[in-house]
This record gives sequence, structure tokens and C-alpha cells, in this order.
Amino acid sequence: MRTRRTRRTIRSKVILGVAFVLIAALVIWTSIDSISADTKTETKPADTPTATSAATPDTKADTELPKITGVKNLTVFIGDRVSYKTGVTVKDNHDTNVALVVDTSGVNLKKVGVYNITYMAKDAAGNVAQAEAKVTVKVKPASPLNEDELNKLADTVLAKIVTEDMTEVDKLWAIFKWTKYNIGYVDSSSHTDWRKGALQGFKQGTGDCFVYYATAKMLMERSGFETQTVIRDKGRKTKHFWSLVKVGDAWYHFDTTPTIKKNTTFLLTDAELALFNKQFKNYYLFDKTKHPATPTKPLNERSKYLK
Repeated sequence: MRTRRTRRTIRSKVILGVAFVLIAALVIWTSIDSISADTKTETKPADTPTATSAATPDTKADTELPKITGVKNLTVFIGDRVSYKTGVTVKDNHDTNVALVVDTSGVNLKKVGVYNITYMAKDAAGNVAQAEAKVTVKVKPASPLNEDELNKLADTVLAKIVTEDMTEVDKLWAIFKWTKYNIGYVDSSSHTDWRKGALQGFKQGTGDCFVYYATAKMLMERSGFETQTVIRDKGRKTKHFWSLVKVGDAWYHFDTTPTIKKNTTFLLTDAELALFNKQFKNYYLFDKTKHPATPTKPLNERSKYLK
């Protein structure tokens, strides 16, 4: 009897053990499946913003085109290198940095002719603005400098922009504005004679910093101002030209070449030039021993033009 009871006891324990193992396995499998399902559910929200982040309420409602300004027709000589974007800006009612694309595929700077170029700007909402201009390519003339012609060209411009009742600063501002916005930037000119540079500015209406400097110098000196030529000849690979002009008994820097900071190169002090150098590394680095020092404080009268 004891043997039978012992066998029954052992059999019962084995059955209970197997049942316990099966139940434990079922519980573990259910838990793993639940964790897997939870993990899959949590990954979906992370993907959703990426799909919808391209469009915002602002961009969906934006129907206003970007505004392209500063586009002008250019006249260049065969072999010139042209900077098509200099002086051209893009503004948009929403985007702060809209890219400007210039299609110059139809321009041949090695052949005389008139070519079309297209400026295009596209904002985040898909609004596209376009502006057209022409590039006239000519053969560079070999004629000698004509002083009388140069003086006449300068006086013709001054007759349109300067009046006798203007202050010195008013006259200089008129010269600054005319030179800056009536010459298109191209990276080519001869730096041997500033009068030839001025002639190019008046007749061709294009040139590099030397042409901007020379044209403004001619206009200032024909208006009775005393000037000095300033050259950046260190700190950068290329030279840069501008003027010092005497206003009353003081000298100030005067640079009409287009820059990123609009109108900020009008009658600057040495200290203001130094601040510019910090923002645009060594842009106005020059030998101060060759030129008179400017006043330490900015010229108050010019402040109304720096807006």
C-alpha cells in the first residue's frame, strides 16, 4: 500500500510541476508580446512630424512673391569677368534668406553681342519671382585718354545731382549715391591710371572697386573737394581702392564700391573702419602712416543718410 501511495504522490508532483512550467511559459510569452506591441506603437508618433514639417500655417498662407531689387543692364568688354549678383538683393515677407539664382547660360563673354540673363528667387511657400536684364559685350577700345571728354562727362553728372545751396555733406552724399547705383560691378579694369578708371565708369557704367573709386574721385575733385587715394595692399590677396575726402578741416573715408552693409561706407572715421574690419576680416586694412588721421567721433551731419 505504501508503494502505491508513493507512486501516486510522485505522479501528482510531476503533473503539478509540468502544469506550473506551462503556466509560467504562457505568462512570459504574453508579457514579451505585450512589450513588443507597446514598442511598435511608440515609434509611430516620432515619424509623424517629419512628414508634415515641410508645410506650416505661415507658408501655406503665403502668396506674396519675393522682391528682387538692384537688377540692371550691364555693358562689359570681351574678356571681362562679371559679378552678376553684386548690388542685387532679395527680400521676402516670411523668409529671411531666400536664395538668388542667376541664369547666365546664354551669355558669351568672348563674343560681341547683347545677351539676356534671368534672376530668380523662390521662397519656402513656392512663390517664384523673376527679373530680366541684358548684358552687352563690346570690344575694348584702344583710344587714348581724352581729359576734356572726361571733365565734360563729370560736369554733366554733377549738373544733375548737385546744387549750390547744398552743404558739403549733401554734395558728397549725392556723389556717393550716384556712383554707387549707376555703375555695375564687374571684376575687371586697368589700375594704371585712375582717370582711365573714371572714364570707364562714366562711359561704360561697369567696373571693379578701382572704377568706383576713380569715378567718385573725379566727381569730388570737380566739385572742389580735396581727396587722397587709399589702397588695401595687405591682409588679403587682392587690392581694394577708396578715398579719403576732406570735409571742412577733417578727413573721412569714402568708398562707393557695393558692400553687404548698405550705405555704411559713407564718410567713415578710422574707428568705424576698424569695426568694419572685425566683421569683414581685413577689408579696410591699410598703411595709416601714409594718410592723415580722421576725427575720433563720427560726423553728425551724415547720420540722416545712414538709414
